[in-house]
Amino acid sequence: VFAPQWVEPLARVLKELGSERAWVVYGANRDGSGLDEMTTCGETRVAELRDGRINTFIITPEDAGLPQAQIETLRGGEAEENAAALRAVLDGTPGPYRDIVLLNAAGALCIAGKADDIRAGVALATDAIDSGRARTALDQLVEITNG
Repeated sequence: VFAPQWVEPLARVLKELGSERAWVVYGANRDGSGLDEMTTCGETRVAELRDGRINTFIITPEDAGLPQAQIETLRGGEAEENAAALRAVLDGTPGPYRDIVLLNAAGALCIAGKADDIRAGVALATDAIDSGRARTALDQLVEITNG
């Protein structure tokens, strides 16, 4: 979410709407800015809805086995630049973009029940990228959508 004060309330809304499992996240960067996704530039506040209960916790990049990044290294650009950055990540290029993709993919894998914790999720996401499966999936999506 776009602001930390909405993490828990939105998790409660998802519970009331019948969601069974979800994470609501806010990435608090060390420079005082924030992201509406998990961050490698500080701490991520998580409200997890699971088994009818909401639990809040903090995830740091170090918890996931990833280095801290500077937000300046993650600033986006024009659509073509961003597409090239995504392709580079999926082609295995190391760096801050890859790390934040791994962290957010790991969170999704935890939510889906495919990973028991954030570190295991990073391992699964790393394998998906390094094996080429993630790039193949993107290429198939581009082909299907004529994009």
